[in-house]
Amino acid sequence: MPSFESSIDSARLYYVDYIPARSPFAPPFQPTDQPSLYFTDKDTTLIFIHGWPMSHRMYEHLLLRLSQTHGVRCIASDRRGFGNSEWSGNKGYDKDITYQTFAQDTIDLLHVVRENGVRKFYFVGASMGCGETVLSYLSCSPELQQDCLGFVWMGPSAPYPLATETNPTAPSRELWDMILAGFRADSVAFVHASIGGVFGIPFNIGIELPESVLNKFEAIVAQADSLAIERCVQIISSTDLTENIRQLDRADVKILVIHGDSDQSMPASASADIIQSLAKQTKVKIYDKAAHGLYLTHADQVIKDILEFVFGSRG
Repeated sequence: MPSFESSIDSARLYYVDYIPARSPFAPPFQPTDQPSLYFTDKDTTLIFIHGWPMSHRMYEHLLLRLSQTHGVRCIASDRRGFGNSEWSGNKGYDKDITYQTFAQDTIDLLHVVRENGVRKFYFVGASMGCGETVLSYLSCSPELQQDCLGFVWMGPSAPYPLATETNPTAPSRELWDMILAGFRADSVAFVHASIGGVFGIPFNIGIELPESVLNKFEAIVAQADSLAIERCVQIISSTDLTENIRQLDRADVKILVIHGDSDQSMPASASADIIQSLAKQTKVKIYDKAAHGLYLTHADQVIKDILEFVFGSRG
């Protein structure tokens, strides 16, 4: 698994690079009766930034299909403190880790993968990862901004995942405190009891997942640093990205927001609707009977919408 050092504190940060197979002697696997469209555009890469408290592994089922079945290069990182990445390095960095720290880590990643041939790209984020892509874009060089063709956000915890008088349907402070208390008291039991809610299983919307799949996602969360889990909640619940998203209100920045109509973690009224009012070019798709974890439960539709958004009607 490739890695690089953060320019901030030398933390070792990891990522995966799913490069499509191009050999005519090893055609891509087509698991359906009707062959899927295979793109030969080698110049466009998808950069995936994961949600809290997951790692790049939350996207494995998408990365494999997009790269090997559809021919799209996909790169996905482990945010510091999650997956295989360190929460902090040994450089003696004496400042708090913030959302901007995560953004700089992603900018560092972009510089690394440019050395491996990546040029034009789209950011793909979920939940907390969506805000990270905004800050990364706004903080990077003009050259990298020109290479960024747009954003795909799934269930974004943006612009501000904390209930206010003007945004009452966002998560309450009490809810965030309850989540942190659950992790502190018994993280294994808390995750086991609550992981189904990420995907909408208890919401009576017809979603069922095998126990083995839920076990996989429990293991992903278990790999995270406990300090990273707690600090990230404090970071995202104290960061209002309204003005940052407003800066994306430009015709040359494409934005697709995919949201579930049953997302109780961050309802569309607190997120997708507001984002569209801030960046008016935003295209919003509301999935029927979908919750926060629609990237898994509605993977077929997600892949279809990503390909259509990136490549046009060919997808």
